[in-house]
Amino acid sequence: MTPSPTRGRRAADTPATRTRTPRTPSTPRAARTTRTVRPAMSVIAMTFVGGMMIATSLPALAITATESEPRASVYAPIDDTISLTPQTVEVASEAETPLLAAEGYAVEAAPPPIFSEVANVGSVSIVESDLVVWPVLSPENRSSGFGPRDAPCAGCSTMHDGVDFNPGNGTPVMSIADGVVVLATENGGGLGVNVEVQHNIDGELVTSSYAHMQYGSLAVAVGQQVTAGQQVGLVGTTGQSTGPHLHLEMFGGDGVRFDGFAWLEAHIG
Repeated sequence: MTPSPTRGRRAADTPATRTRTPRTPSTPRAARTTRTVRPAMSVIAMTFVGGMMIATSLPALAITATESEPRASVYAPIDDTISLTPQTVEVASEAETPLLAAEGYAVEAAPPPIFSEVANVGSVSIVESDLVVWPVLSPENRSSGFGPRDAPCAGCSTMHDGVDFNPGNGTPVMSIADGVVVLATENGGGLGVNVEVQHNIDGELVTSSYAHMQYGSLAVAVGQQVTAGQQVGLVGTTGQSTGPHLHLEMFGGDGVRFDGFAWLEAHIG
């Protein structure tokens, strides 16, 4: 049995079935503007890059080659000429050039050398020395002078023929002036290691003797030419010695010993 339709008020209250069509959202205006600007910016950027490539790849001469007005080549040499104007000096007519007086001069012959006979060498020429120096760097340190004294040891003399300098063991011993070595030995008896040098001082033959030096310290040989201040050995205590010191003896052509310290003071000043 087919149900009858609802009638009356109840039928009016029943809502009718309605169909809704979904709304399509509209595109925003800002989005549409962005889509339009982006392609234009890309075209501008590519145009700028292309222009830069052309500008940097074409040489300057390719651009200027199309110019109608001729221009100098950048590779052409530059004509750079320097002109010098000579200097002139104007001298007044009344100016006078003074004459220089001739200076006199004199020529002095060198003093003649002294010839000395050296054992195992023969005759040697000794040129005059114009420089005299101390035999050690500290000549003020002395233990015994020239002349009579109390014997410092058994067998030591009471008449001291030399001067004893005490600069310190192993310090250099130097020649007092230019000269020739006439003795260099490590077997000098009571003098121990001994060197003798002959000098020409003011035309006179003077001999200096350096004694009691260290074994193995000889720095010169017989017949050798030496200069003032040249090292001949080292301070030691060889031979008849009571301690490290330099025993310096000096004598003339007659072999007579004299006070070497007083002589050195007079010649060194």
